[in-house]
Amino acid sequence: MELAVLRFLVSMPAALAVGLLLLPRLTQEDGKRFRPAIAVLALARALLGLLLIVGIARSIIPPSRSLDLPTLVDFSLGTVVGKSWLATQALVVVFAFVAAARLIRQDVWIERLALGLGFGVVAVASVTGHAIDDSLPFYTKLSFPLHTVAGLTWFGGLLGLVYWMITGRDQPPAVARRLAERWSLVAKIAIGVVFVSGVALAWENVASFPNLLATPYGRLLTLKLAFLCSVLLLALSLARYLTRASESEFDIAWYGRVGALEAASGAALLFVAGWIAVITPAAHENDLFWPLPFRISYVATWGQKVPMWSDIWWWGVATLALAAATAFAWWAPRLHDRRRVIAPCAALAAFVCLIISLSVQAYPDTYNDSAVPYTAESISRGHAAFRENCVACHGATGDGRGPMAKDLKVPPADLTAPHVGTHTLGDIFHWLTFGGQSGVMPAFGNLLEQDDRWDVINYLLVLSSTNQSRFLGPKGVIQWLVAPDFSLADPKEKVTSLEGLRGAPVVISFADCRARSANLASLQPPNETSQLGSEESAALSASLQIASETARAEGARHVTVYKGKCRADPVALSPMHPDAVEIAYSVLNHYLDEPTSMEIPEGHFLVDRSGYIRARYRHFSADDGSIAPLKAQITLTASEPVVQINLHSH
Repeated sequence: MELAVLRFLVSMPAALAVGLLLLPRLTQEDGKRFRPAIAVLALARALLGLLLIVGIARSIIPPSRSLDLPTLVDFSLGTVVGKSWLATQALVVVFAFVAAARLIRQDVWIERLALGLGFGVVAVASVTGHAIDDSLPFYTKLSFPLHTVAGLTWFGGLLGLVYWMITGRDQPPAVARRLAERWSLVAKIAIGVVFVSGVALAWENVASFPNLLATPYGRLLTLKLAFLCSVLLLALSLARYLTRASESEFDIAWYGRVGALEAASGAALLFVAGWIAVITPAAHENDLFWPLPFRISYVATWGQKVPMWSDIWWWGVATLALAAATAFAWWAPRLHDRRRVIAPCAALAAFVCLIISLSVQAYPDTYNDSAVPYTAESISRGHAAFRENCVACHGATGDGRGPMAKDLKVPPADLTAPHVGTHTLGDIFHWLTFGGQSGVMPAFGNLLEQDDRWDVINYLLVLSSTNQSRFLGPKGVIQWLVAPDFSLADPKEKVTSLEGLRGAPVVISFADCRARSANLASLQPPNETSQLGSEESAALSASLQIASETARAEGARHVTVYKGKCRADPVALSPMHPDAVEIAYSVLNHYLDEPTSMEIPEGHFLVDRSGYIRARYRHFSADDGSIAPLKAQITLTASEPVVQINLHSH
């Protein structure tokens, strides 16, 4: 909070100085009466900048370490934020010097230099905040200075306008009106830039609409938007007044009072903006708290098959009926005199019904995200916990047909059904922790640690995919199935995980050569059985060689998960924990109308450049046409752009 107050105090004098520099250009005055104030404001900005670096250093340096002058110097010269402050402070000092020079010399170039430096000072106000993050994309980095220069110019100009209106009551109304009109144009441009750059910043720092309410950053941004709405409503009243009042009727006092209210809302907005600049962006938060008992979801409501006469159906009917009533109230001639009251009320009622029809139950954990990565190792641990705690009700395959299911008053959920995808990971975490919605499922918060519950959820993510992944074949599918990550044993230690291979297609080959190796190593005389085993072993060896050579020829990486003495690929990578990888991918390897197995005798998965599983192959042979689909899919996925995976979006 202290740093937020400091940032607010630092921004105020710079904004007002720019506003007072800009104001004479709108009134065509010489601006002489504002020069002492501008010089004082520039000096105040320079002095407050010294306090700002102390506040920034204190928020970063541990409290146990004293904050003396040598420490501040080391901090300023040895950190990115310190160097950024030095650059901005140098600009502020030059601005203060030029502002002082204006007191003793009048020159058009000095005036232009002062205004340019003022714009520069307010533009760099953000570089000691989130703007110094090197990982931000270019459009976001550009949005920071645009947002601050436009916002602070608007705020400073508004303060100057209010000051002029309050102190200029002896001025002719025509002059005041002309100033208001010119300022209105400047304000519209500035607010337009603020809006566009603000959307770009929110897109990067908030990342999702739920984060507006589920994180401290988002809640402050929501408060900032509320103050912005107040500003815009007051600005609208001023703009409408300009269209109605003539030059002779222009009320300087009234315009100044409403402008002062707008400036007060702007000051509150500026304070919240300074607070936002010193806390963790919403997109980087893991511990989210959802304050509402419901959430809005099209996927979980109208995205499913809605039964007629259900609650959702009735609320949808009410929405359409009220929307029709809104249109009728607005265009019906007999209601013309009352349409400004009836139509908004009906529209508001329609909106409320629409929100209710899209609402599903939510919990404080609803938008919480997992701190446990989506890896094969986690899925394997989750599978073990699931077998120990969940099979009795949900069944070994998660279909809800466990041995205890028939005795329960509410049937257990089918965890392989598509409806699982309509719930957020936080919803599932809440049910695992506190028990299910029906009251039948017990709470596991005391039995499983937090990370263990997230392991179970990672396993359920894979399990819920089997309803569709069983249709996965050699022809390829769209990007929907995320390949579980896993650690790789790279002798050169250049690539340590499957995720590290993104950017190129990857073929993951599974094979179990143990039984065949045993047959080949047998000292017994050859017979029909051992001969069959020998043929199977040769076919498997040929299939693995085809997979290896095709991947290499088409520019794909190859990862092998082998058991027994399989034909080795010298350039392939192998997992650190092959058993965990096999368990995770065996869940995805289920085929329609075939019994499930937690082992993969042979199987090949094609993962695209972004990390999605796109195709699956049982076996390769030189004479059955099975190689061509693999080549075609590798070529296709190699030409596709890389997209960012958002695994936990529902």
